Amino acid sequence: MNLSIYKPNSKNLGCAASFQIAQKDNAEPLFYVNFIAQHSWNDQKKTGSFAESRNDPSKTASLKFNEFELGEIINAFNQKIAYSTFHTNDTNKTSIRFAPFEKSKGQGENAVKYTAFGFSVTRNGSDSFKLPMEPGECVRLVAFINKYYSLLDDFRKNVNKEKKTDTKFEKPKTTKQEAPVEETDEF
Repeated sequence: MNLSIYKPNSKNLGCAASFQIAQKDNAEPLFYVNFIAQHSWNDQKKTGSFAESRNDPSKTASLKFNEFELGEIINAFNQKIAYSTFHTNDTNKTSIRFAPFEKSKGQGENAVKYTAFGFSVTRNGSDSFKLPMEPGECVRLVAFINKYYSLLDDFRKNVNKEKKTDTKFEKPKTTKQEAPVEETDEF
């Protein structure tokens, strides 16, 4: 399952992101985001191309978010506040940020101000991916994250059911003796 957002621009600094829910047999679902930087801009057609960046490691990035980071993202959208986190492994140090910014549509008396979000990822201080997100895209991402939560909860529920049916519980034997009670000041 995936949700893709493409944001090319005439400055050739655009980005595309694919939010994905992946699940292997007998494993919890995982939530990934894959980025690809814009490769070119066709000024006549007003379109950007991304495919040529696919095989350039400096033009692609992949992140895995856990359920609590996703909750922080939803909270950032709902509260219109920034959320930042950091991922590190043997080869990469990646900073991640969701931040609100003000935009307007229309002109003059018909202008309407609203809050959009910038999703930026910087890997090793040099590879940068920036995805501006309109309110509708944020709402759709929240719905997609909620789908992930539903799949995750269903998986965990089924695992717990299997554990209960695979394990035979014996009722503990009881005796009529009472254990001595020790008084203590510690909690």
